[in-house]
Amino acid sequence: MNELEESFVVSRVNTGIPILDKALPSGIPRNNMVMIVGEGGTGKSVFMLQLLRERLKQDEPCIFMCFDDAPLAIEQNFASFGWNLKRYIDEGLFRFIDCFSFRMSPDKTKLPSYITYIENPRDLYQLTQIFVSTMDGMNMHGKGAVFIDSLTELLSITEPATAIETIKTWRAEAAKERLVTVFATFHFGIKPFDDLEQILEYVVDGLIDLRYDPILMHQGILVKQFRIRKMKGAKHETNWFTFTVNEEGIKPLAIKFERDKASL
Repeated sequence: MNELEESFVVSRVNTGIPILDKALPSGIPRNNMVMIVGEGGTGKSVFMLQLLRERLKQDEPCIFMCFDDAPLAIEQNFASFGWNLKRYIDEGLFRFIDCFSFRMSPDKTKLPSYITYIENPRDLYQLTQIFVSTMDGMNMHGKGAVFIDSLTELLSITEPATAIETIKTWRAEAAKERLVTVFATFHFGIKPFDDLEQILEYVVDGLIDLRYDPILMHQGILVKQFRIRKMKGAKHETNWFTFTVNEEGIKPLAIKFERDKASL
C-alpha cells in the first residue's frame, strides 16, 4: 500500500463486547458517529457504559457528556458492574462534561477536576468550544471516544434546529477531523421527536437499534435484542441478536421454543 492509499484508510476498532463484535466482525471505523436507539429499559445505558469500559481498558482517552444523569450516578452505575473509573481518572484518560447538574446549582469549588461543569448547556456555542478544547487537552487525535447520553435530552432543552446543527458539528469536529468515535443514545418513541429522530438517523454513520423481542413481549416476557441497522465503512450483520444484562454486563441469551410456548 502506497502513501496515497494509506491516507484513505481509516482504522477500525473492536468494541470488546463479544456479542456486538460478532455483529461487527471488522470493527467500527474510528471516524464514525454511532447512535444507539431504543425505548426505555432496552439497555442503551449499559451499552454506553460497557463501550466506555472497553475503550478505557485499551488506555484510550474518553469523554462522557451527560445530559440525562449526574456524573456521580453514572459512576455508581459503572461501579455496579464491578468496574472502576479511578485508575483512568488518575491517569487523565477520562473526563465528564456535566450538562445535567445545572438543575441542582452545585458548589463549583467542590467539584472534582475530572468533571467540567456546564452552567448553561443551552448555550451550544460555548458547549461546543468546551467539548473541542477538552478533546484537544486530552490529545484525542486518532484515538479515544466520546459518549453522549442523550441526544433526546439535548433536543428537549434547546431549539431543535440549532441542536441538530450542533450535533453535526460534533460529528465533524470529533469523528471526521480527529478520528474520535462518537457514541450517542436516543430515546425511541417520544412523539414530538419522531421527525428529529429521522433526521439524526440520516446524519449519523452508524445505527444500533435496541428493542424487546416482539413475539415474547406479547407473552408478557421482556427479552432484549439489538441489531446493527447501519454502519458506514464496515461489514456488519443486520439480524437481531438476543442478549441479557448480568453483573458482568452484556451477554448473549439463548432462547428455546417449544411449540407455542417460549422458554428462556
